[in-house]
Amino acid sequence: MPRLAYASSALPLTPVAADASPAPVRTASPSYAATRTALPTPAFGLPRAPAAAEQPPPRPALTASPLRANVTDQAGLGAPTAAPVISDDDELILQIETAQGEMSDTIVAYGLRQGVYLPLGALTRFLDLPIAISDDGHYASGWFLDEKRTLALNLRDGTLVIAGKAVPLGKGDAVAFEGELYVRAERFADLFPLDLKVDLRAQTIAVKTREPFPFEERITREADRERLASRAARDTGREGASRFPREETPWRALSLPVGETELRALTDDDLGSRIEADLRLAGDLAFMTARAYASLSTRDGLTAARLELGRRDPDGDLLGPLKATEFQLGDVATGALPIGLRGITGRGAFVTNAPLEQASIFDAVDLRGDLLDGYEVELYRNNALIGSTRTPVNGQYAFLQVPVDFGLNVFRLVFYGPQGQRREVVRRISVGDGRLAPGQFIYGVGAAQKDTNLLGVRGPRFSPTPDFGTWRATAELGYGLSRAVTATMGAAMWDSGTRHHWLAAAGLRSGIGATALRLDLGVQSGGGSTVEVGLGGKLFGLAYSANHAEYGGGAIDEVRAFTADPLRRASELNLNATLHFGSGANARIMPVTSQVRRIEFADGRRQTNAALRATLPLGGVLLSNTFDYNRVSARTTPASSRLLGTFDLATLSGSKMRYRASLAYGLAPTLNVQSVTLEADRRFGDNTLVRGGVTHALADRQTTLGLSAIRRIGPVNVAFDGSYGFPARNFSLALRVGFSFGRNPLSGRGFIARPGLTSGGAVAVNAFADANANGVRDAGESPVAGVTFLSGTDENRTDTAGRAFIAGLGDGARASLRVDSDSMPDIALAPARPGIEIVPRPGRIHTSDFAIVTLSDIEGTAYFRAESGTRAVSRLQLRLLRPNGSLAARARSESDGFFLFERLPAGEYRLELDPQQAASLKIRLEGPVTLSLGGKSSVVRQSITVVSAQ
Repeated sequence: MPRLAYASSALPLTPVAADASPAPVRTASPSYAATRTALPTPAFGLPRAPAAAEQPPPRPALTASPLRANVTDQAGLGAPTAAPVISDDDELILQIETAQGEMSDTIVAYGLRQGVYLPLGALTRFLDLPIAISDDGHYASGWFLDEKRTLALNLRDGTLVIAGKAVPLGKGDAVAFEGELYVRAERFADLFPLDLKVDLRAQTIAVKTREPFPFEERITREADRERLASRAARDTGREGASRFPREETPWRALSLPVGETELRALTDDDLGSRIEADLRLAGDLAFMTARAYASLSTRDGLTAARLELGRRDPDGDLLGPLKATEFQLGDVATGALPIGLRGITGRGAFVTNAPLEQASIFDAVDLRGDLLDGYEVELYRNNALIGSTRTPVNGQYAFLQVPVDFGLNVFRLVFYGPQGQRREVVRRISVGDGRLAPGQFIYGVGAAQKDTNLLGVRGPRFSPTPDFGTWRATAELGYGLSRAVTATMGAAMWDSGTRHHWLAAAGLRSGIGATALRLDLGVQSGGGSTVEVGLGGKLFGLAYSANHAEYGGGAIDEVRAFTADPLRRASELNLNATLHFGSGANARIMPVTSQVRRIEFADGRRQTNAALRATLPLGGVLLSNTFDYNRVSARTTPASSRLLGTFDLATLSGSKMRYRASLAYGLAPTLNVQSVTLEADRRFGDNTLVRGGVTHALADRQTTLGLSAIRRIGPVNVAFDGSYGFPARNFSLALRVGFSFGRNPLSGRGFIARPGLTSGGAVAVNAFADANANGVRDAGESPVAGVTFLSGTDENRTDTAGRAFIAGLGDGARASLRVDSDSMPDIALAPARPGIEIVPRPGRIHTSDFAIVTLSDIEGTAYFRAESGTRAVSRLQLRLLRPNGSLAARARSESDGFFLFERLPAGEYRLELDPQQAASLKIRLEGPVTLSLGGKSSVVRQSITVVSAQ
């Protein structure tokens, strides 16, 4: 029959599955720990840890010599022959990281003349190895990778036993210090199948395993679970389970909007003196999200306007049986078809049930958003610069037909203001091979009047685009025939010139291994036809997609050609990779993106475009270079080629002074420099920024000087910018005042904030001390100040009223808000819940009460009662359950039977044995054990008795 290990002697204990992942050792509170009597630890076949009586008195620490305190290199030191002595003067703070960057942490090490000594306990915990340190750091025991591969290191005996075999242990190989066992870095390769590379110059430790370790296997399992969750998400059209519980933001028929405005007083040599104003509003209207934009000028009146109504829902519960994820009315942007027509903006409507923030490797995405006057925006995909613009259209930027990589695409939009303002917006799009789960059906339907806004407003320099004001209607369907094949269909109707056109398309999506495949067929009015094939994927770190299309009968394809001219054929290749250089502290990465497109038109013209972009962070500088190649030929004219380049250099943020330089040059048909730009900005404190710049264009020999300054007066931005160009004598002067405004739902008062609130949702949180742990703020419960709340884009601390405001949460995509537990003003406090999930939307400020509860401990001793008497029992696995049966905490009794449950919120609990261990050892609790923790911090002592279940 299995036996328990009593504290008084090492009795046989049959290994059980629960011991394969031992619970972390709990440390008793000092008040109780001081009263405990130390009892021997069961041996379990490992060398016995020496008793306290056998321990020699500790030797006093010696003061480190300058050589020891500043050790920088271990090479050539050899194995030490003298026992090392550690003092606090030898302390090193090192960053430890696995080879692929899966995990990283900070540990305390010590640098001596004999070498660098690393903490065995901390390092094995980092690697998820069940190695326990005892006897005040003189003894280590446990196993690694396999329960047969045991390890026992006894400093008092000077022995090291690995998997039952004695291994030499030198006097200088290990040392105990302050309860931890420190081992010389070179010896870790003898203990475990891994290599450690200590770089003291970079203050890093690189871990390279020679066999799979638990953390690597865990990461593999997590990746498998994520793939299963993604597959389940495709099967249901939803994402996986939320990390935090969802809180809904109620919809209103009419809500007080959040607004944003910029007022400008300007004068220039072109339009003269005038006053301009931009106004953006967002909020709920008719139970939808409403967004409005207007730009006015004393010279030209209303120059731009936009109004949009709609909803976004990542769960796909919109419009009843349509199960839509998004619909929009008013000024909208429609999606592109796989072949034929690209997306447009204009007044109209669209609806779709396609998963938000997902795309196919064969898709190209359109990115649009608000662009303030005078701002420019750069687009980065996976840290590679792929686009830039400073020209808003109806108050918006537009990056059209942006190719995507296989896998996660992180699009980062960096906005630069005229006075040096800088902000970022991040959008993540998951890209797959385009296949749907069997039986899954998606659709997208839209119609819009091309480039015409809802109110018909036109600016002072309006220039109509081709087919301006004509209507377009598109529809796209997708259906998962099987796990291997997905079918697609598309249709469109549009007017061009005086003629009406139509298009119909069908396609298949499949894949072989990691390679995605596509086939699309299309027919158009007038006898046009299209056949397109493509493949894409990722190979050896290189993301690629290739497409080739053949056209006949005068077919058009705006997706490939960006024009409505008839085509003959088109080919496109996209290659993207991240190159790695160096290692350790000298490691560098360089994202590289490239695209080649060749188009043959029906009239014989041929056009080839190619682009190559690379970005390299080097020290405190970001280097970026772009090459753009264009070649055009026709039957009646000679071919012309052009190769242009742009080189950018920018210092990274973090210092008061920042610099930026740009060089535009031509390589063909002639070698020349087109323009040079130099900029510098200087920050004075946290609220003032001054920028100066000069640009020289060599083609017209024009030099432009610029000077700007911005001052934040509370939440209001006040800025001045001016420029002067010579010899043309161009000039401009502008004074700008910008801010956001709204109503705080917690206080009920209006507020003024920094610009940018209308672009996404926000949360107002209220942290309070929940004395009775009921999760509701009752009368008399005080606020908690200094608690930090974090989102993926922002963080803020609660004020004296316990309130915090977090903005920039996005639009319609799931967002999480979590509490930083380390920011609690008292160690005995903790949030009642780690965080929440919401679906933010522009113009609405979600409110949430966060209860902060007081924590208590439960400690006691576990005894085993038999006919021979009652004894303390070790290695007993215990569980603490909530009233609903969910697990609150785990603990394991120590060698003297002591157990400890730490940091528990107020409430009712039930203590029980681990069912698997109890069944294996045939034991049970003598009686039910229930405990109640109040709202004040305390230590509850509760002993338990275990008896035989036979």
